[in-house]
Amino acid sequence: MDEISLEQDGVHCTAEYEVHGEELYVYLPDGECRQTTLNGMSAESAALTHLRSYLKKIAKPA
Repeated sequence: MDEISLEQDGVHCTAEYEVHGEELYVYLPDGECRQTTLNGMSAESAALTHLRSYLKKIAKPA
């Protein structure tokens, strides 16, 4: 498994990801697993997109 980290608006976050064939699986800090078909896209780039989305979700006020 590989790991990615991102800091956005002062919040640092890390997630793990793995690739099986053309399928990307990203394991977010809250336990959620997101899946994407890569279709030639970079696995790291796609995983960062999921991590950015996660950070935006947790940054929203309740």
